Amino acid sequence: METHRRKADGRRVFTPQFKQEQVARVERQELPLAELARELAVAPQLVRQWQRLSTAGSTAAVTANETVVPLSELRLAQQRIRELERILGKKVMEIEILQAARDEVKKRPRFYTGSTR
Repeated sequence: METHRRKADGRRVFTPQFKQEQVARVERQELPLAELARELAVAPQLVRQWQRLSTAGSTAAVTANETVVPLSELRLAQQRIRELERILGKKVMEIEILQAARDEVKKRPRFYTGSTR
């Protein structure tokens, strides 16, 4: 049995690839779900949860005709979008202020102190 990283409280952390492999074993009927759960020393409900998540992810990908990305990656992307929108808003304001200043300068008559020969 392979070794797994453990959380601070001692629980094992299974990688997504490991979970997919185990779900595939059950789906290929290599062994019953209960036997797999005993082999991994986990509750059968956990393996069922892996199956549901795997199926839901696959269904979502097929339905959307797109790849499924992890929620954490989506949140990072959304945070980056908000940050870029904030920066864009600042730049638009700067441009508007500079354009207004330019228009004011254009309105004023020019006075030259040099000779008019």
